[in-house]
Amino acid sequence: MSPAFVLQRWPYQDTSLLLELYSKDKGRFRAIAKGAKRPKSPWRSILQPFIPLQVETRGLNELQTLVQAEALAEALPLSRVTLYSAFYVNELVQRLTTPYHVHDELFDAYHQTLTLLSQTAHVEPVLRRFEWQLLWYLGHGFDWYHDTDGQAIQPEQSYLFMPEAGFTLCLEQTELVATALVRGTDILRLSQFDVGEPRLLILFKRIMRMALQPYLGSQPLRSREFFLQYKEMS
Repeated sequence: MSPAFVLQRWPYQDTSLLLELYSKDKGRFRAIAKGAKRPKSPWRSILQPFIPLQVETRGLNELQTLVQAEALAEALPLSRVTLYSAFYVNELVQRLTTPYHVHDELFDAYHQTLTLLSQTAHVEPVLRRFEWQLLWYLGHGFDWYHDTDGQAIQPEQSYLFMPEAGFTLCLEQTELVATALVRGTDILRLSQFDVGEPRLLILFKRIMRMALQPYLGSQPLRSREFFLQYKEMS
């Protein structure tokens, strides 16, 4: 059996569930949980997001069949902002990973991120760290210490962030460009995950949003839309 989480689930036929699972041994994949909707099914209450599981599946094709599942712990205590944030993390995993791509460190980072979200109301640093971990472990990370020409980031210089490339030195600063510039000293602070100042956390969010965009494409994030609706109502 393998440690796993349910990323998403859908009704399947009359009594079953279609699950999107994220497991340490198989990565992200889909499986049918036969009979899981029946009132007496032992899986009925545990096959939900944010419950640490152990699962076993079988199958020769992309759609597996769940044969065993047990909860390793109770559901992580997530609510309101932390719950929406956890759904955002799930959606990133769904959108950026490929099926059956196994990466132990990324699974551990995902589990740790959910745990941290359940322990704090200050979600932004936790989300920024996971965004970076996700890009890094999937091979899409960029260099915080050198610019796109391979030169060391200089604290006194200004740089533009280029998605899929990194930071490029900007010598000519027009008024339009100035609004997007990042000081070298701030880049070096962010490289150490120094987000003690609110402006650095905002800057980190801007950089990570730009870095993720090429891999997310044009389809908006559902979890982000839900979170904005929640903020408007609260």
